[in-house]
Amino acid sequence: MKPELLSPAGSPAALEAAISAGADAVYFGAQSFNARKNASNFTDEELHRAVELCRLYGVKTNIVLNTQLYGGELSPALSLAERLLSFGSDAFIVADIGLAKELVRLFPGVCLHASTQCSGQNTLSAEALADIGFQRMVAPRELPLRDIRTLCRQSPIETEIFIHGALCVSHSGQCLMSAMIGGRSGNRGECAQPCRLPYKAKDPYALSLKDLCLAAYVPELMDAGVASFKIEGRMKTPDYVYGVVSAYRKLIDEHRGATPEEIKALAALFSRSGFTDGYCRENISKSMLGIRTDADKQRSAEAAETKKQTKFELPRMPLSLSAEFYEGKPAVLKGTVNRKDAVFCAEAEGEICEPAQKTPTSKERLAENLQKLGSTPFYAKEISVSADAVNLPISSVNALRRLLCEELNRKLIGEIPAYPGFDGKLPRRTGSVFSKEKSAYFCFADALTPKAIAYFDRIFLPLSEYCAHVHTLRAYANVGIAFPPVAFDHELPMVRALAEKAYENGARMALISGFWQSEMADAIGFEKHGDLRLNLYNSESASVYAKRKFASVIVSPEVGASVANGLFSEIPKGYIIYGRLPLMTMEKCMIRDAFSAKDDRASCRYCDTHKISHLTDRTGAVFPIVREFMHRNVLYNSVPTYMADKPLSGLFAHAIFTDESKTAVDGIIERMEKRLPSKTKFRRL
Repeated sequence: MKPELLSPAGSPAALEAAISAGADAVYFGAQSFNARKNASNFTDEELHRAVELCRLYGVKTNIVLNTQLYGGELSPALSLAERLLSFGSDAFIVADIGLAKELVRLFPGVCLHASTQCSGQNTLSAEALADIGFQRMVAPRELPLRDIRTLCRQSPIETEIFIHGALCVSHSGQCLMSAMIGGRSGNRGECAQPCRLPYKAKDPYALSLKDLCLAAYVPELMDAGVASFKIEGRMKTPDYVYGVVSAYRKLIDEHRGATPEEIKALAALFSRSGFTDGYCRENISKSMLGIRTDADKQRSAEAAETKKQTKFELPRMPLSLSAEFYEGKPAVLKGTVNRKDAVFCAEAEGEICEPAQKTPTSKERLAENLQKLGSTPFYAKEISVSADAVNLPISSVNALRRLLCEELNRKLIGEIPAYPGFDGKLPRRTGSVFSKEKSAYFCFADALTPKAIAYFDRIFLPLSEYCAHVHTLRAYANVGIAFPPVAFDHELPMVRALAEKAYENGARMALISGFWQSEMADAIGFEKHGDLRLNLYNSESASVYAKRKFASVIVSPEVGASVANGLFSEIPKGYIIYGRLPLMTMEKCMIRDAFSAKDDRASCRYCDTHKISHLTDRTGAVFPIVREFMHRNVLYNSVPTYMADKPLSGLFAHAIFTDESKTAVDGIIERMEKRLPSKTKFRRL
């Protein structure tokens, strides 16, 4: 079975380009609640027309509602979803778990796709998302081919992958860099792309990746069972959309990989120093780095000049017509349309046919007028006319043709499913569970001090770090593990073995930053505490984690402290009181790429001895980079957040320690205890 070819449509013109090029489905957004606020997007009127047009051509519409939502935005987002469902939209791409929960509750049977912002990384993620109500998971761009195969084989829901377009250096849903250093939230569709800027490293553009192109792997991905091939590009031009969709349409239909010439043609449309397939084939190195060069721009300009189209002609569907004009009987026109693999039939009845007084209307003239299908989506494939010697006004023939086309349009668009209405009200939630406990995350066990162990009620260490110091740490009941932020299916047995080792040696608490970790923690028996990477923005999301038996959860640092305090929650909710925030979780080993002489991931041992390094930007700001599980890196903010001198009523305090010395750790705890201002440079939330 062929996979769905899913095209971006950042504007009405791009939508028509996608349909013309042969897309099976498109994804686009309204003016709000989508992760591409700077795309043209669609007004309400344009949304209605776009959905109707797609239904007419048998193209599915996946509407993006893929930003994290503040509490006051949930009701407007649900009202928008209700309007879109009344238009006939097929599915919603959703990132906010609270919104997903409410969509499932309010609109039974609604089709939900878990955005890549949900950080669904493996089969366990898919199982958890299926339980929430999702029918499809958009897999991370970083997933290698072997794990794509596993996910397609074992997932209870469909798997969608990105096959072409821009790559973020951070795992989706785990990037706070634009929000924290520029005030423009990537989680809310406003990313300023700081990863594309120069830094002081071996390669100045050490965070900027080439664009993804998996055109050479089309047969392998089809055979793996991928449900949908997704092309990135809602900010791109209609010409780009048409060119890329056309190329992949041909490859899918012919079940083959692209030739070097075809990949070169794709690069001419848009690329950053060419393309990369490094994640797919597990060749993760600095060869993946790239920027948009002048040569790239020149090639794209030349390609646009030669192929530019001001308007894309929507395809026409073949229509077979059969007309009967018999004396004394109503004129009858029957039509059969083939759309892809489906057949649609309709019939229209006109005026009574009167006998000709003089010259009858000829069959040739009747046929000539019947095939004048004008601006309809049809062309006359064949026409048969049976007629007596009748005299029929051509205006009546034209009216009959229009009536048939209208009926065919209705059948092609189909019946729109009915859903219960939304009254604008969310479930009433009152009260919250408050806690005065204190928790902390330490990147390194060496930074733990007796004062820290005595002060914090819960301390979490990275799983591998805990296991490396298990004989020392098992003496402390308040020290637990933090699951790695990323793990693919082939890595899950290793993660589980480490987690079981930690549990056997006394660890009972786990810091959870993804749904797959929640599933594994439940299986082993850990008490679960939600990390800030869960992107908790509203009370409805909090209720999801409460239902999944979390003992506590940390509110996103993108939510102000006063708003965080006002969120209703059945479990204690915390807030960052101190620490450098994790800005990016990177699949690539930044420590190796920026500072080591070796490029090969398998042979590099540099980050074994340099588990923390620093990246400096053009302003002189220094960002710590910490080695994570399996060569991955986490980039932390250049300055710590400090809120210890501010009232955080109703929120427990959470601290993050990265590169602090033991002396610094104790000094910071002392200032927390006394609620003193920070002695060093800091930022507020």
